Amino acid sequence: MNSKASVKFNEYGVPVSTTFDDIYFSIESGIDESQYVFLKHNGLPERWQDLTHQQCFTIAETGFGTGLNFLLAWQQFLEHAPTNGRLHFISFEKFPLTVQQLQQAYALLPEVESISSQFLSHYPSPEAGCHRLTFAEGRVTLDLWIGDVNELFPHWQTQAKRRVDAWFLDGFAPSKNPDMWQNQLFETMAMTAHEGTTYATFTAAGVVRRGLNDVGFAVHKVPGYGRKREMVCGQYQGQVVKPETQSVDPQTDSVVIIGGGISAACCALSLHKHGVTTKVIAPNLADGASGNPQGAVYPLLHAEHTPLSRFYWQAFSTALNTYRQYVPEHWQASGVLQPAFNEQREQRFQKVASDLYNETTVRYLNAEETNKAAGIAIDTPALFYPQAGWLKPEPVVKSLFWQAGSDVLNHKAQSISRMTNGGWRVSLSNGESIQAKRVVLATGHNFNELLPADVEPLPIKPVRGQITQVKTTKSLAPLKMVLCYKGYLVPESEGIHCLGATFNRGEKDLATRLEDNEDNLKKLCDNAKQPWANGLDVHTQRASVRATTPDHQPVVGQLCSGLYGITGLGSRGFTSAPLLGEILAGLISNDTLPLTDDALARLSPARFRR
Repeated sequence: MNSKASVKFNEYGVPVSTTFDDIYFSIESGIDESQYVFLKHNGLPERWQDLTHQQCFTIAETGFGTGLNFLLAWQQFLEHAPTNGRLHFISFEKFPLTVQQLQQAYALLPEVESISSQFLSHYPSPEAGCHRLTFAEGRVTLDLWIGDVNELFPHWQTQAKRRVDAWFLDGFAPSKNPDMWQNQLFETMAMTAHEGTTYATFTAAGVVRRGLNDVGFAVHKVPGYGRKREMVCGQYQGQVVKPETQSVDPQTDSVVIIGGGISAACCALSLHKHGVTTKVIAPNLADGASGNPQGAVYPLLHAEHTPLSRFYWQAFSTALNTYRQYVPEHWQASGVLQPAFNEQREQRFQKVASDLYNETTVRYLNAEETNKAAGIAIDTPALFYPQAGWLKPEPVVKSLFWQAGSDVLNHKAQSISRMTNGGWRVSLSNGESIQAKRVVLATGHNFNELLPADVEPLPIKPVRGQITQVKTTKSLAPLKMVLCYKGYLVPESEGIHCLGATFNRGEKDLATRLEDNEDNLKKLCDNAKQPWANGLDVHTQRASVRATTPDHQPVVGQLCSGLYGITGLGSRGFTSAPLLGEILAGLISNDTLPLTDDALARLSPARFRR
C-alpha cells in the first residue's frame, strides 16, 4: 500500500501535515527560512564557488516535503557554481505530496516558479524506492527516495560512504515525528560524512544534539529563524577524506562504448553528464533491436511487489525524465492500455490496481472508460498507465548519441585485449585499433563474443522478434493509446501502425517470415475480438534479436578492471536503459548510485559467477 501525505492548507495557504500537526515551511517566508537554515548554515552557496572541473557536490536531506530546499539549492547552484560543476541532491520522503498539493504550495513561492514548473513536469509517481531525475542539462541530479529512512538507510549508506558534503536535516519536529530522529539517522550521517561534511537543522532538541555529538559531529547552537529561538549546525570532526572521483581527462581518456543501441546511447548520455567523453564503435546506430519504427515505454507491474517490478517502476521515472527532456519531439505521451481480454487477466489486473501502486502509475478502467480512453471499441476492462506512451526508437537513439557528443566510429569491433599497462585495446574491422582505460560492452545478444578469454561469459540468450507494420483503416485510425495484449499495437504514425512482436527463444535469424506476420495478426484478432482488428493490410515487417537473462533482470556493472557491461534488456530496453546508463556512469565516475545495494546486486554481472 502506498503512503500518502495527509495535508491541509491553512488560512495563509501554507501546507500543514495533519499526520504530524506541523507546517511544511514558515508562514512568514518559506524561502527565507530555507535560505537561512539549510543554505547559509551549510556555507552555501560560497562553498560551490570553489568547485573544480566536473567536481560534484552532494547534499543529502531527510524530509523532501514540498521540495523547497531542493529548488533553492538548484537555483543557487546554477547562479553561483562554475558551469562545469555538478550538484547531486539526495532526499528521502516517507509521505510524498501529490502534484496538485505541490502546485498549491508553489503558488506561495513565485521566486522559484521557473524551476518549480520544470520540476513538476518531471515529478514521478511516488512509488517506493529511488527516482533518479536530472535537470539543467545534467548539471543537477535529484535522487528522490520514497520510503522510511530507517528501512532505506541500511541499504543505501554503504554506497554513499564518505560522499555526502552537506546534510539538510529537515522533516517534522522530533517531538511530532520521533520515528525519523533515531540513532539510525545519526549513524548514517557519520558513515556518509568526511572531514568537510557539514549539517544544519531547524531544531535544537536535545535528542538531536546528543545524537549528532555521539557520532562525531560538532554541535553549535545559533539563533533560529523567525519564531524558533534556536537551531543547530556543525561539521563532522572525523579525519576521513572524501573519495576522489575517477580521474578522466576528456581530451585523452574517453570511455569507449561498443554498441549502437539504446543501452549504449543512454550510457553515453549519462557519462556526458559526468563530463566524460565517449567514443562509440558500431557499424551502424540503432540497426538492431533498437531500430524498430515504434516502441512502447511503460513499467512492468506485478500483482504483488517484487524486486523485478520495483526495478521497472523506478526505471520508468528515469526514462520519462530522459525522453521528455532530451527527445521531446520523438516522445508521445499517449498512455498505455492493457485490456483484460480474459477472466484470468481481469482478476490479476484488479489486484494490480487495488492499492499496490499510486493512481498516477496505474489505474483500473471499466469497459466504458477503456473505450473512451482508447478512442476505439475495446469493450473490456483494462489497466491504464497514464504517464506511459511510445517513441520512435531510431531517431531517439541517434539524438541521444548526438547530445552526448559521442565520437562515432562506424566499424565493427573485432576483439578486445588487455594491455600491459592495464588498459584495453579494441581492434576494429578496418585493421586499426583503439586504446582506452575503460571500455563498455553494450552489444546486446552478441555480448559474449568480444569478452576476453579470462572473463566468464554471461548467460545471455537471444530471442528473435518480428514486428509487423500495418496500414491504418477508418476504424483503427482513431486509436489514441498503445494497446498491449499478448504483443502490442501502437497508434498510427504517417498512416502506419506497428504490431508485434513474435517471441522465438534461441533464434538469431534476421530474415523476415510471412508466417510471423500471420501470427502477429492472428494474436491481435484473437485477443481484441473486434471488427477493427480484422483484414488489416501488411505494409512491411522487421526482425531483430533481444538479449535476455534467466532471471529477467538486465545486467549492468563491472566485468573486470576497466571493462564494463550493459546487456540483457529484453523487450523493455527503452524503459530500463536510461536508469542503467545512470548506474554505469556512476560506477565509472565513482558516484552515489540510484538503487539500494541489494537491487544493484541483482543487476550485477557477478550474480552469475560460479
